[in-house]
Amino acid sequence: MFEQMFKNMQLSAIGAKVVDDTEDFTIPVAVVPEGKAVIVDIVSPSSFTPNVEFKINVRMRNDGGADYLYVKLIDTDTGSVLKDFTSLFKVEPGAADHDWRWEQSMNVTLPQITDFHGRIEAGHIE
Repeated sequence: MFEQMFKNMQLSAIGAKVVDDTEDFTIPVAVVPEGKAVIVDIVSPSSFTPNVEFKINVRMRNDGGADYLYVKLIDTDTGSVLKDFTSLFKVEPGAADHDWRWEQSMNVTLPQITDFHGRIEAGHIE
């Protein structure tokens, strides 16, 4: 009985589908701008005393899209990364040339008795 009903349904079908027209289209993926960290200011002491803690403050601006930023303090004589910080929040873009959005303070203690040669590296997280 089931087979007979199925056969009847096939017989009562409207007919084959015939394509009359087609049109292709594309929906582009939204481009989310990445962050672009810019170092605005570095505040450091004019000298340091070996084995005594001092602070280095770095102010950064984001010239890209809202993103997580990072900052590193690197000893250029040894290539060692002494400090490495990442923002805990997405840093919004800066509003003006002198506007800064993220400041990171670094407590540093150096045992060396020679001048310190450092580099601040700033960027965004992919």
